[in-house]
Amino acid sequence: MHKEHGDKAWDMPPFRRVQDSGIRWGLGSDATAVTTSNPFYTLGFAVTGKMVGGKKVNRQSITREEALIAHTRSNAFIVFQEANLGSIQNGKYADLLVLDRDYLKVPADRIKDIKPLMTMVGGKIVYEAKK
Repeated sequence: MHKEHGDKAWDMPPFRRVQDSGIRWGLGSDATAVTTSNPFYTLGFAVTGKMVGGKKVNRQSITREEALIAHTRSNAFIVFQEANLGSIQNGKYADLLVLDRDYLKVPADRIKDIKPLMTMVGGKIVYEAKK
C-alpha cells in the first residue's frame, strides 16, 4: 500500500476520521482473503495501526473502546440485529467469550494475542480451551 499510494496509505483505512464523523460504522475483516478471521488481529490493528508483525502502517488509530463498540454493537446495528446481538442485555442472545486476559487492560501491542478460553452461543458452551 505504502509503495503504491505513498503518504496517503498512512490513512487507509481512515478509522479515526470515520469514528469522529459520527457515522455508524462497523469493524471486521474480509477474512480469509486478506487476513485471518481472528477478531483480535482486527481490534489490535485498529488500536495500534500495526500489522500482526509489528510494523506501523496506519496513523488513523482509535481507542480500544471505540474498536470494541464498532466490532459488536455497531455491527449488530448494521445487520439489523441490534435487538438481538451486540451487547449483553436481557432478551438478547447469550453469545459471549471468556478471554485469557482483559482486552481493556492488556498492552495495546498484545491485543492481537488474546485467546478465548470459552465461547457461548445462544447460552450454550460451544468451545472450551483445553486445560
